[in-house]
Amino acid sequence: MPTSSTRSQTSAQWARACWAASEPFTVNMFFTPEAASNVERAGLPGRAAYVVLRAAPLGVVPPAVAASTFRSFPAPVFAVLGEAWQRLTPQAAIDAHHVAVQQAAARQIGDPPAELADMADLLTEAVQHLDTSGRPLAAANQAVPPPAEPWARLWRALNTLREHRGDGHIAALIAAGLAVHDSEVLMAVWAGEHTDTAVLRATRSIDDDSWRAADTRLLDRGLFDLDGRITPEGTALRDWVEQVTDEAAAQPWRRIGEDRIALIHQFLTRLSSRLIDTGLMRAVTPVGAPWPPPALHGA
Repeated sequence: MPTSSTRSQTSAQWARACWAASEPFTVNMFFTPEAASNVERAGLPGRAAYVVLRAAPLGVVPPAVAASTFRSFPAPVFAVLGEAWQRLTPQAAIDAHHVAVQQAAARQIGDPPAELADMADLLTEAVQHLDTSGRPLAAANQAVPPPAEPWARLWRALNTLREHRGDGHIAALIAAGLAVHDSEVLMAVWAGEHTDTAVLRATRSIDDDSWRAADTRLLDRGLFDLDGRITPEGTALRDWVEQVTDEAAAQPWRRIGEDRIALIHQFLTRLSSRLIDTGLMRAVTPVGAPWPPPALHGA
């Protein structure tokens, strides 16, 4: 009979495997032409779609608040929000994004899978039972009423789970004493050729000075050596952060249960594989989700 410790480890592994399986599909929906056109119609640059659409569930808050919840992006990136909420409401941005998700999925995936509605309902139910205490982006997304259209409903549930994991990840980074950008530099050096550092830096707007400053801080802590390589201490800290993140993200997957986890994992892997195989999405996302996703253990 599995112990409570074993069950906890298993559900944490499920959380990691399902995050990796869903990440390409979920994050892709912020960067489609359909998403960009939403903000362009409001008179904003299309490149602002990620910030505007991801921050929309927070409502009209000071840009500094949104920057704090995103954490790894410089504050000037969020200046667009002040202008955005003068041109459209956050609710209008949310509604338009749901339509964009439906349109993009139809274009990218084609005919909806037979199990789409069931998977959307299953994950939406899991989201409704999330404990979002201390998780601002997860709580904001959880408060968005589930859209009726299945693609949009699936995506909103997945994005809420993504933010739930992300909020927990930020807490782990803070506990590890990693300043802004330290985690990106640590991950890039740890992953080496398996991470596209140029894309990572571009999506986070990390300039040369900020990158060098983070590198110096990691060297001073003994996490890098003088040749810029990650030390055993650096690897151990990185592994600890990922372990804590997985454990903190386990609650919804534990509730879903092992009898349905395998079906979800297979479904999400197929969706993301479609985008990767057709060149619409990179196999390695900027946050470093592993691809192919880890196999499930214990399901």
